[in-house]
Amino acid sequence: MRLTPPAAVLAAVLALPVAAPVQAGERPRVAVTVVTLDNLRQLQAEYGRSSLDSLGDARWGRFDWAPPALEPALFRSCVGDRMDHGLDYCIRYYLTRADLPADTPPTVVVAFDDGPGATDHRLGGETLRVSCFGRGVTPADAAAQDTWMWPRAARMHGMRDMERDSDALAACISAAASERWNGLRQPDPSP
Repeated sequence: MRLTPPAAVLAAVLALPVAAPVQAGERPRVAVTVVTLDNLRQLQAEYGRSSLDSLGDARWGRFDWAPPALEPALFRSCVGDRMDHGLDYCIRYYLTRADLPADTPPTVVVAFDDGPGATDHRLGGETLRVSCFGRGVTPADAAAQDTWMWPRAARMHGMRDMERDSDALAACISAAASERWNGLRQPDPSP
């Protein structure tokens, strides 16, 4: 029997092995607390939170989310800061002092803020700056832990940009989760 080209393609696709959903035990378990900074726009916040939800999806997500070990209110005094102006110090100050049980999964604070310059005209809209903090006094991978996402990716260019955002957010969280508590964040010495 001779198959027509569309039928042959369909037969080949149906013959491929089906990828099994990711099992929860295969994914790193991480407790994430989200902190949104003062100037964040609603579109940006929604995009960031939906991206986090997607990374924790039971079928294809990259993480197994544990209940947050810390409440966002703990970081209330940090929300007026910016990544380049005190945010790293403020969040790490409280994170390194948090009283967490030894068996708690890695704890990460994800901070959402306006992207650099707030509006990137090359992309056609606002960018979302994402900073991830673990329990170390310094970042494990500073470049991965301070990244950006593009909330209009789906409407403007589609999946490739959304996948880039998902990869950037996953790398940010993974790097922060790899930090181990190594003492208290002390006040930075004055220059």
